Amino acid sequence: MIYGFDIGGTKIAFAAYDDKLHPQLAEVHATPKDDYDAFLALITEQIQRADSHFGAKMPVGFGFPGIQNEKGAVLAPNVPAIHDRNLLGDLQLRLERPVYGNNDANCFLLSESHGGAVAGKELALGLTLGTGVGGALIHKGCLISGRRFGCGEFGHGPVGADVLARYPGLPLYACGCGRIACLETYVSGTGLARLAQYTGSEQTGQQLMDSWLEGDARATTCMNVYLDILSSGLGTLITQLDPDAIVLGGGISETPALYQALASRLPACLMTGMQAPPVYGPVFGGAGGVRGAALLARQPDWAFSSLA
Repeated sequence: MIYGFDIGGTKIAFAAYDDKLHPQLAEVHATPKDDYDAFLALITEQIQRADSHFGAKMPVGFGFPGIQNEKGAVLAPNVPAIHDRNLLGDLQLRLERPVYGNNDANCFLLSESHGGAVAGKELALGLTLGTGVGGALIHKGCLISGRRFGCGEFGHGPVGADVLARYPGLPLYACGCGRIACLETYVSGTGLARLAQYTGSEQTGQQLMDSWLEGDARATTCMNVYLDILSSGLGTLITQLDPDAIVLGGGISETPALYQALASRLPACLMTGMQAPPVYGPVFGGAGGVRGAALLARQPDWAFSSLA
């Protein structure tokens, strides 16, 4: 049995998996906003209940939207309760067992590469289109993290000049990373809401997606802008990385029509002579992050931080 946690700014998902990665227990709780002690207490309580249920102490993996610096501190500004804290070290002391952690987008791709959408692919790229944009690369089953574990921050690349030329009035939004006009500011869920305002729609992101599927003209205008930006960004990544496959996650990824629209746009966004790899939706949906976190506990070499 292994445990996994997917830590987000608003909720914490927990699951316990058997040796065949079948979920045996699952819980979701609200994330303590900025109370670190309350956060540790919540995690500890969940694990102690699971230990009692299964009659043993199990290893545990954590996925979170951030990285860990050289001092062991988690840098996760979207989760103030754990930002700049030695989360994994403190949890190990409390839980008295090995704990493992990695970026949540890495956990998502790790899950999809093990029995999921990109299983068996030599080089796979993952993008999560949520509140922000997460990214990850996996090669021959191993995550590519980089020296400071920052590999995969594809959402903070710039929007292409081809897009800016096509939409000269497109606002250049400030990004939380300190730059402007990052891909994340347009193709995340938050970005889609911004583009709705830019194209004159008052709908939320989900309402806009629904209206687009129904053929609404204003929603279609907004989604054309969104898809052009996303296709351009993917085209740049494909040209630079040449992945065998791409898998998308996050709420936006759950719309099948998205993949048909991308397939028709991507060829025009690639270097001459290149072919677009397949772009898949996630097999495990919203459970991919917590499943990937649990996989960290089964294979410690995949974690960028492991304490034994």
